[in-house]
Amino acid sequence: MSRPISVAGVVAIIALSGVGLAYAKGGHSMHTKSPCATDYKRLCSTVPIGKAAACFKKHLSELSPACKAKYGE
Repeated sequence: MSRPISVAGVVAIIALSGVGLAYAKGGHSMHTKSPCATDYKRLCSTVPIGKAAACFKKHLSELSPACKAKYGE
């Protein structure tokens, strides 16, 4: 015997699907168009994206010119 899905269940499924789509589209990753994407992969990949700025400042002398312009000197 099957039970109908409640409205709350449908809303939860839709909300979670949106979160998954945002993540899949890069909502939680360093965008490849960012001037610091390569530097992030090379120097800061073990650091969560939200803490990348601190990592970039720590490695300022090793950053590419474009990334350095955004985060330093």
